[in-house]
Amino acid sequence: MKLVPSSRRKNVKKAVSDKNAKSQSALSFLRGNLATIAVSSAIGGFGAGIIHTWVPRYFNELGGNPFTLGLMQFATLIVQCAMFLLGGIIADHYGRRRIIVLSAFYGISFPLLYAITQDWRTFALLTVLSALGTVSRPASQALVIDSIQPKKRTTGIASLQVISSLPVPIAILIGAWLIQNHSLLNGFRLACIYAAAAALASAFVVLLFLKETLRSRVAGKLTFPNFNAFRSFMKLSYQLPTSLKALIVSYALIMFANGAVGQYYILYAHDVIKLTDSEWGLIVSLQFLLAIALKIPGGHFSDKFGKRKIMIISAATCAPFAILFTFSRSFVQALIVALLLIVTGIYYAPAHEALQADLTPRAMRGRITALWDISNAVSAASGALLGGFLFQTVNPAAPFYLFAAAELMAALFLVSVVREPVKKEV
Repeated sequence: MKLVPSSRRKNVKKAVSDKNAKSQSALSFLRGNLATIAVSSAIGGFGAGIIHTWVPRYFNELGGNPFTLGLMQFATLIVQCAMFLLGGIIADHYGRRRIIVLSAFYGISFPLLYAITQDWRTFALLTVLSALGTVSRPASQALVIDSIQPKKRTTGIASLQVISSLPVPIAILIGAWLIQNHSLLNGFRLACIYAAAAALASAFVVLLFLKETLRSRVAGKLTFPNFNAFRSFMKLSYQLPTSLKALIVSYALIMFANGAVGQYYILYAHDVIKLTDSEWGLIVSLQFLLAIALKIPGGHFSDKFGKRKIMIISAATCAPFAILFTFSRSFVQALIVALLLIVTGIYYAPAHEALQADLTPRAMRGRITALWDISNAVSAASGALLGGFLFQTVNPAAPFYLFAAAELMAALFLVSVVREPVKKEV
């Protein structure tokens, strides 16, 4: 038997120990609140994934059209703006946990109501009312940021997003199977029942396990006649550092671009490329799987090489593939372009969230997150309305050219104005 020198054995043990330490470091992201948010989001994401992909087709089947779909999205996002304003103030005044739990239970009934809807107007009204539940989003985002160390924020956020997305590809395929085998209307309604059950389970997870993270709350009592907190919030837009302002504007352009095409990919695929629901469901599922595979390495690269650089590359390279999608005329062509859009675009969001956190003090994080969300909602609403108008009245390909232009403008803004901070906020 060949003996291994003791020095070599020590090196092997050290290598194994280092590997185990890295694994434990990765798993450390999934403790406490992050584990709770990850599990809750994964369960809720499964329910949403079953129905979300098919909403534009279902809406059209109920009598709507691309322009009224854009109107519905516009109204929904405008309501979200008001909720983000209120939610940011609540998050910094009263804490994160309570509003997250209440919103989770509020959202349970809407999938069931979708299942019995017979008209696109009723569906649109329910969708707008469901947006009231987004009042918890600033609190949820602030709670996640509070729970991650500054030097590992991008990796942590990306890890959380990956875990939350794991059930979605399966959910999309289930939704496609239901629609393919039970018709669009009946299949979507069956999917809504599964979505409601998932929303209920997700709500109980946050109720039982989520903990408060806010250490010090904004001074002053938030009552109806006391508008000091609201005035304070509005002043934030003038007090922000230049890089943070520019970061918010750049992401607003990205959201405008996504709003212009987000609801219309499936309509273009169905009406122009002539894909079946099963083919489109497979494409979206593969997109999610690729995103899951790439997001954590992308977060690591952002932490290591710079968030701003990753964001610039992502925005600049996304633009041409959106235009290329309009030239697709087969399943294979659409699949290749759809996957390339994921490869180029997947790194932007976690890098942006982490850089925003680096620039924002903890005590202001709820309100800054709300300001960011309001900007995004207004931009996405405008994009959805304009995209629907262009799809309906000009050309189905027009929204994708609008997407490309907005992405390039965002990249230019990042290059010229945004800078990473020397000292990161904790």
